[in-house]
Amino acid sequence: MEAQSLDNQEAIVIEHVILGAFLLIPLVIVVFLFSDEILEEHRQRVQAGAHHIDWRHPLRSILHH
Repeated sequence: MEAQSLDNQEAIVIEHVILGAFLLIPLVIVVFLFSDEILEEHRQRVQAGAHHIDWRHPLRSILHH
Protein backbone atom coordinates (compact mmCIF):
# COMPACT_ATOMS: atom_id res chain seq x y z
CA MET A 1 0.00 0.00 0.00
CA GLU A 2 2.78 2.43 0.92
CA ALA A 3 4.75 1.71 -2.27
CA GLN A 4 1.63 2.30 -4.33
CA SER A 5 1.02 5.71 -2.76
CA LEU A 6 4.65 6.68 -3.45
CA ASP A 7 4.21 5.73 -7.10
CA ASN A 8 1.06 7.83 -7.21
CA GLN A 9 2.89 10.79 -5.65
CA GLU A 10 5.75 10.40 -8.12
CA ALA A 11 3.27 10.37 -11.00
CA ILE A 12 1.66 13.56 -9.69
CA VAL A 13 5.06 15.25 -9.42
CA ILE A 14 5.94 14.18 -12.98
CA GLU A 15 2.57 15.52 -14.21
CA HIS A 16 3.23 18.85 -12.53
CA VAL A 17 6.71 19.08 -14.05
CA ILE A 18 5.37 18.32 -17.53
CA LEU A 19 2.51 20.81 -17.17
CA GLY A 20 4.91 23.43 -15.85
CA ALA A 21 7.19 22.88 -18.84
CA PHE A 22 4.27 23.27 -21.25
CA LEU A 23 3.34 26.53 -19.55
CA LEU A 24 6.83 27.97 -19.11
CA ILE A 25 8.40 27.18 -22.47
CA PRO A 26 5.83 29.17 -24.52
CA LEU A 27 5.98 31.95 -21.94
CA VAL A 28 9.77 32.17 -22.29
CA ILE A 29 9.46 32.21 -26.08
CA VAL A 30 6.88 35.01 -25.99
CA VAL A 31 8.98 37.06 -23.55
CA PHE A 32 12.06 36.59 -25.73
CA LEU A 33 10.24 37.71 -28.88
CA PHE A 34 8.50 40.61 -27.16
CA SER A 35 11.72 41.85 -25.53
CA ASP A 36 13.38 41.91 -28.94
CA GLU A 37 10.52 44.02 -30.27
CA ILE A 38 10.82 46.43 -27.34
CA LEU A 39 14.58 46.75 -27.83
CA GLU A 40 14.11 47.42 -31.53
CA GLU A 41 11.53 50.12 -30.77
CA HIS A 42 13.94 51.65 -28.24
CA ARG A 43 16.76 51.68 -30.82
CA GLN A 44 14.51 53.42 -33.33
CA ARG A 45 13.54 56.09 -30.79
CA VAL A 46 17.17 56.69 -29.83
CA GLN A 47 18.17 57.03 -33.48
CA ALA A 48 15.28 59.41 -34.13
CA GLY A 49 16.27 61.52 -31.12
CA ALA A 50 12.93 61.13 -29.36
CA HIS A 51 12.41 62.68 -25.95
CA HIS A 52 13.39 60.45 -23.04
CA ILE A 53 10.39 59.10 -21.12
CA ASP A 54 10.60 59.55 -17.36
CA TRP A 55 9.54 56.19 -15.91
CA ARG A 56 9.92 57.27 -12.29
CA HIS A 57 7.00 57.29 -9.90
CA PRO A 58 5.03 60.56 -10.25
CA LEU A 59 5.88 61.67 -6.70
CA ARG A 60 9.57 61.09 -7.30
CA SER A 61 9.35 62.92 -10.61
CA ILE A 62 7.74 65.92 -8.90
CA LEU A 63 10.33 65.96 -6.12
CA HIS A 64 13.25 65.95 -8.56
CA HIS A 65 12.00 68.91 -10.63
